[in-house]
Amino acid sequence: MDVAETHLGGGGYLGVSLEEVAKEVGVSKPALYYHFPQGKEELFIAIADRALEHHREGLERAIADHDSGAAKLRAVARWLMSESNQDHPMDELRDLTRFVSEQHQVKLAEGFFGSLYGPIHRAISSAVESGEFSENSPELLTWAFLSLLSGMLQVNNIPAGPSLPEATRTAEGMADRTVDLFLNGVLP
Repeated sequence: MDVAETHLGGGGYLGVSLEEVAKEVGVSKPALYYHFPQGKEELFIAIADRALEHHREGLERAIADHDSGAAKLRAVARWLMSESNQDHPMDELRDLTRFVSEQHQVKLAEGFFGSLYGPIHRAISSAVESGEFSENSPELLTWAFLSLLSGMLQVNNIPAGPSLPEATRTAEGMADRTVDLFLNGVLP
């Protein structure tokens, strides 16, 4: 699975050859089919499941260490920003839905929903219920936060300029600034 995941990150789903994966692992292609009878699709669904579980556990651990909603969101952003620097092909795994059966599309959607949306939604819902966050739809806030983070993950390694402080160039600095924007907006 590790070798196939590396290949996925390098060439996307269509660029992965089970024959190359088997050769690199040192097994025959039929041996891969023994473990993944449905072939490439089943293998990558298993990889997605493993990656999503890793993200769910990581987010829940990060959130558990904090009491306030703001601190939980900061921990989420820091964890996701630091994870984006690891070699997990999350964009490619998200892209799998274009290539797999409807049954697996549903499973992937549920996995992404539970591993990313779920922990963040619980943190935001709790902060809204406690009055820490203003009365808002926790669903809307969760999607807005995820959207902002997703965009910031794409520009995580931008060079510092006159209006971008050096401290923002680190994953932690970018995470903190992103949460500040979400919580406080851009108005003075």
